[in-house]
Amino acid sequence: MQGLSSICVGSIQMSQDVKLEEATAPPPIPGHPVALSPNRLYAYSGAFLLLTVLAYWPTIRMTAEVITASDDMAHGLFAPIVALFVLHFERDRILAARLTPSWIALPVLLAAGALAIVALLGGSSTLHRAAMLITLTGGALAIGGFRLLRLTLFPISLLLFTFPIPVVLYGEITQPLQLFASQMAERVFEILGYSVIREGNILTLSHEILSVEEACSGIRSLVSLSFFCMAYAYFFEHRFMPRLWVVLGAVPAALAMNVTRIVVTGVLSRYNPEWTKGTAHDALAWAVFIVGFGLVLLAHRLIRARFPEKL
Repeated sequence: MQGLSSICVGSIQMSQDVKLEEATAPPPIPGHPVALSPNRLYAYSGAFLLLTVLAYWPTIRMTAEVITASDDMAHGLFAPIVALFVLHFERDRILAARLTPSWIALPVLLAAGALAIVALLGGSSTLHRAAMLITLTGGALAIGGFRLLRLTLFPISLLLFTFPIPVVLYGEITQPLQLFASQMAERVFEILGYSVIREGNILTLSHEILSVEEACSGIRSLVSLSFFCMAYAYFFEHRFMPRLWVVLGAVPAALAMNVTRIVVTGVLSRYNPEWTKGTAHDALAWAVFIVGFGLVLLAHRLIRARFPEKL
């Protein structure tokens, strides 16, 4: 997760670096490629996106079905929307940049095609999704070179959040999170004066037995909070290190809030077991998620106060 955060934060910073390059761009040199006009940019981009959608339509449709059917992928609904909004937000800089194609696009697109073939032969939807993102990267290089790639790398990387965690990795990730949440919740219950016995991910209280299942491991809030922190950092922070701290702050915030949710569930069950089920349980999860996001925002405000931007 930290590796993914670093990639996305790095892509945010790369897009900002283009501002200085645009301001100091040299005049066109006779005999060199001419920058794309806005009309050609729109035409080439539209044609390439259409071809990409047609080529990967089965995977796109399957991904949409997974996102709408899985509670763990709620953030996946927002990822393409935010990516499109970022492109719209950056449209003036994209149109103002002197975009010229790069020959590096050819090996990138060939690699994407080879990976797509391997994914189809092996029946791997994850590899096929990765091939689609590599194809988009190659398309950016083919249309506008590295200048366009720098401006579009962040929205492309946001599409990683539409990827479901592979089944072979899901258990390997959630099991340590389940045990961590159970151990921390046990300690908090003891501090609060509750009698508790823990067996693995099962917490036995005097009035209730809490089982920290995979859905309660915290992976859902961890991925979702990381996504929203990346989007927030992109729009509201311009410096690399504060952006990185905001994104990395999603990890402890998500883990702490998951432990808080387990403890609050145990406390509420003492007074009314119905408050820990159904709609009330879901409302508690959303409330804790919002508090976690608020903690990250508060940390960002403290960072800005301690290290103000230099004018």
